[in-house]
Amino acid sequence: MSTKPTWTPETKRFVFVTCAVILSLAIWRFSIVLAPLVVAVIIAYILNPVVNRVTRRTALKRSVAAAIIYISFLVLLALIPTLLAPLIVQEISQIDVDVQQLVELDGMLEESTWVIAGQKINVAALQETVEGSLATIFSPLASAAADLAVGIAGGFIWAIFIFVVGYYLLLDANRFIDWVDSWVPPPFIDEFRQLRRVIDGVWKSYFIGQVTLAIIVGVVIGGVTALLGIRSAPILGIVAALLELIPNWGYGISGAVGVVFAYFQGSSYIPLPNWALAVLVGVFYFLMWQIDTNYLVPRIIGNRLQLSPAIIIIGIIAGASVGGALGLLLAAPAIATARVLGSYIYRRLLDLEPYVLMPEPAVAAKLHEPATPGEVLEEEEQKIRG
Repeated sequence: MSTKPTWTPETKRFVFVTCAVILSLAIWRFSIVLAPLVVAVIIAYILNPVVNRVTRRTALKRSVAAAIIYISFLVLLALIPTLLAPLIVQEISQIDVDVQQLVELDGMLEESTWVIAGQKINVAALQETVEGSLATIFSPLASAAADLAVGIAGGFIWAIFIFVVGYYLLLDANRFIDWVDSWVPPPFIDEFRQLRRVIDGVWKSYFIGQVTLAIIVGVVIGGVTALLGIRSAPILGIVAALLELIPNWGYGISGAVGVVFAYFQGSSYIPLPNWALAVLVGVFYFLMWQIDTNYLVPRIIGNRLQLSPAIIIIGIIAGASVGGALGLLLAAPAIATARVLGSYIYRRLLDLEPYVLMPEPAVAAKLHEPATPGEVLEEEEQKIRG
């Protein structure tokens, strides 16, 4: 045992508080780097199991396997817009925009009056009201368009930062895990690893749930728009699936695209005017958005993370207000992780068994049940054979 003097409890508390304050100030000062860094960590987290499996089953070094998998991942990301762009351009080029028809339609609306439930409605006045409301809603977009070029340049720089940092995080992922484990006191290492496995399961379940949601939404929207006779239904399904990763805003964008295609393409067999089909598609997107927000997301994501729908919805609002789009996207797994850590700390403070965090109820129950004589004998035989 070392004969050097140890720190007093007061000194330890002072050092801990000082380090916490310095760390908080550093996070606040360099908060602009947090969002790209989180994205880089997510990329490394998703690809790390693939790299581990390749290195176990082949003779490749980790650096080589990480480079191959990471480059393949970047190529796949680049191929998605590359392959979709010509198809989208082709579909847009097939849109038949009759300018004269639009002018005539606008004139007819200005001169017409509708009678609904015995009440006369001046369509021209209604049109002016709607146009004024739309101008109020979309006026911020006009001012934001001026910053688009600067945003694209800045986004390109951040993309380079994300991909470079993500690769090095992927390369040293296992070393980082071992380094973190080395800081845990030996009596608590098994407990810490179990806690880490539970949190890892939370995030894996979340990403699997997001992929499941994207597939469901893409198939439903693509299928329904195809049943309505829209020729670009596959494109609409793909766009909806990709934009499902952007809660709320994604549906607004994909819905606008669907309405535009419905209005200018029309239906291939349903005898409806284009404007009526566009309204029908808009209503369908709105209903699908409500089903997705209030039913699919809380149950698919919520069930996998064992969170109630109310907590999911509140977490989405809070995440958007705190971290913007990234906070909105990662709100659910962050809440589930906080719940796991809170449960662990709570039970530790009360000197209760912390292994109730295990997700499998049967395994958790087995930790508390006394073993039968036969089970004890079987375990002893396995130890002898081992």
